[in-house]
Amino acid sequence: MSTTRPVGRELLAVDGTRIKAVNNKDRNFTRGALTKFIREADEKLADYMKRLDEGDADEEKAGSGSRERGDGKLAEKIAAIRDKRTKHKAMLEELDRTGEDQISLTDPDARAMARMTKVGVGYNVQLAVDTKHKLIAEQEVCNQVIDLGLLAPTVEAAMETLGVERIEAVADRGYFKIEDIEACEAAGITAYVPKPLRGPAVAQGFFSKEEFRYDAEADTYTCPAGQTLRPRYYGKLRDNVKVIYCDRKVCKGCELRPSCTSKSYRGVTRLENEAVIDRMADRLAVRPNILDTRRESVEHPFGTIKQWMNQGAFLMRRLENVRGEFSLTALADNIKRAITLVGVQGLIAAAKA
Repeated sequence: MSTTRPVGRELLAVDGTRIKAVNNKDRNFTRGALTKFIREADEKLADYMKRLDEGDADEEKAGSGSRERGDGKLAEKIAAIRDKRTKHKAMLEELDRTGEDQISLTDPDARAMARMTKVGVGYNVQLAVDTKHKLIAEQEVCNQVIDLGLLAPTVEAAMETLGVERIEAVADRGYFKIEDIEACEAAGITAYVPKPLRGPAVAQGFFSKEEFRYDAEADTYTCPAGQTLRPRYYGKLRDNVKVIYCDRKVCKGCELRPSCTSKSYRGVTRLENEAVIDRMADRLAVRPNILDTRRESVEHPFGTIKQWMNQGAFLMRRLENVRGEFSLTALADNIKRAITLVGVQGLIAAAKA
């Protein structure tokens, strides 16, 4: 490890983890949950009001005095439900005003993370790690629930920190988004992100899109049966133009159709800017082991931070404060790692250089 250039500037491994916020799950409400609570409150209120109007048969048997006590209990329940409904309605109106999908009461910036995590309500922590020495080149905390769209901005921030104009970056399938990969190319980032195996064809056991070979020069696809599919239909997907390649006549008499589609023909969708994905797929085919390098690099600091440094939860509230807290955590991890690599004197020399 060089004391003048302690962080590698060739390849960055990017990944995210979720860290718990100072906000219990019971104090986080989604738009859907609030709508459900309000609907259930309206149903209960309607039922209680009906019981007040008609009288309850069990209370009538106990006499008028007991009837009054029963009505009093119902009135208390109605008041409690109305109070809770008013609070839920106010939160839903706040979501409508802000355009957000959820609201947290203890830490307003915290968000309920993806269901597969044990964090509950927390923050999304992004790291760009130097694969050469496993040092953190860039860290960022946000409240975005998923990692889609975070690759380019994370690596661009790391490039600015490292003072480079070009760099390679590898991430897992959770970062696969064509607009983000395209942004990486524009910023001088050579990205390596495996494509997720998703889509209705794969889910139903049919041929995947990858089994259809694209010819860029002819702008056609060759299907598993060896037939040529040409562009037939055009549409929009988000901000991209999508093209559907198909041939109804060829599919009609194809012996492989049962393995290809349950419909009368199979269409293959291609985005107008999908060439950026093709180029990345070619790079991954040449360097498949780069995905192992990602796992061995970026999971190292996450393991240290969560286990050795006991950073399984944040102590601060609000995004700005949480970012400050984690920046100190990342700094401490880098200092610890640097001492392991070059010793205290080497670290001092690097700091002075």
